[in-house]
Amino acid sequence: MIIFLLLVILTGAGLFIFQTKYVKNKSHLGTWQRDVDMTPYVVASMNEWFSDPTTSSRVNFGTGKVYVKTDLVFSDDGNFTEKINPESYEAAKSVAKEIALEGLRSFLEIRLESAGASTEDVGKTVDELIEEALEMTAAEYLDRKGPSLLPTMDELGAIYGLSGTYEVKDGIMKRTISGKSICESYFTKDDYLMFTGTAEDIFEKQIAQPMGGDDTPLEMLYDYPALYRKK
Repeated sequence: MIIFLLLVILTGAGLFIFQTKYVKNKSHLGTWQRDVDMTPYVVASMNEWFSDPTTSSRVNFGTGKVYVKTDLVFSDDGNFTEKINPESYEAAKSVAKEIALEGLRSFLEIRLESAGASTEDVGKTVDELIEEALEMTAAEYLDRKGPSLLPTMDELGAIYGLSGTYEVKDGIMKRTISGKSICESYFTKDDYLMFTGTAEDIFEKQIAQPMGGDDTPLEMLYDYPALYRKK
């Protein structure tokens, strides 16, 4: 009986210590989203496909932006996950195509000008000229002959798909993935969470080394500051 009571007391104490260690500050708990700007990837893919650096430098892709979202979840048991949001990926594909089409139109207009012609001279738009010459729309042409405008979900998951454990203390979060840790300064305000940069490891009293190696997706989690919004 005494041994049983002792086990209960010790188990309860251990549970209390565990919960205190991880959830003393609960402002970070829940699901957060951030936007990952994929616009540079779309533009670089199109410029490489054009294979004309001189013309590519003048191409106008418009002002649209392509974003995919990640869902970052902090549980009160000291675990976290971050994954690409699949709905945002589907939406990003549509926006990426519009930006690519804008770039394609601009590219062809520049090439026409270089040849001493213009759409005004022939009285037709670039889209009409493409359809007349290729018997398909500009969008169909991109679908069939164009480059991959975004990485696949698996490729993005290899970069942004993270999971591991975490600790928080005095505005510092220590995240551990595949046995490697990184400490980051962070704060929460209203519906926002922001990581502002790497920090000293106040848990182990040493300078935290960035994560890296073949078993870790990223050497650093991202370019700071990284802003998330409550989902």
